[in-house]
Amino acid sequence: MLGAREAHYGKTLAELYDPETMPQDLRDAHHQLDLIVDSCYRDRPFVDENERLEWLLKLYDKANKNV
Repeated sequence: MLGAREAHYGKTLAELYDPETMPQDLRDAHHQLDLIVDSCYRDRPFVDENERLEWLLKLYDKANKNV
């Protein structure tokens, strides 16, 4: 991801992360990172952000019940 950011040196974070104009290589790097992090939680990737959030909130809830 850092390499993808460096490839667009001089652009601000606002420019890099604008959903309408985000460079494809940076978008792809974030997707690959998401897949790696997702694999820490389960064997298959999440369908979307909503499914990821739901899964993580259930883990958080479960952890707080054990406190």
